[in-house]
Amino acid sequence: MWFGPEGMAIETKEIDLSPGGVWRFDMVAAGGTRYSNRMVFLRMEAPALIEVEHGSDQENDPGRFRMLVTFDEQSDGKTVLTLRQMHPSREQRERTIGFGAVEYGGQTLEKLALHVAKVRGR
Repeated sequence: MWFGPEGMAIETKEIDLSPGGVWRFDMVAAGGTRYSNRMVFLRMEAPALIEVEHGSDQENDPGRFRMLVTFDEQSDGKTVLTLRQMHPSREQRERTIGFGAVEYGGQTLEKLALHVAKVRGR
């Protein structure tokens, strides 16, 4: 599985990749620490975008935020992927950045790029 920061394994509990569907999973660190996650798929418009609500796997998580992933095809045939996080407050955004969200997002995108290269190389 390519998803998640370096050193994290993903254990899926439930997944429905459709608008209104839910992906419940744990990110598991090398030492065994588990981070519960829940994504609710709000919009999926192939091939242009995916919008989700992301938080921990609990009802009414106060730390949840929206994430928008867009795919923009370029004239050279490549695609630019942009990942945006939209937090309900500046304070929450700053806490998330302080936790490492930008670095971890970059690691996740690097793992995706390696996965795509591997699949295309077959």
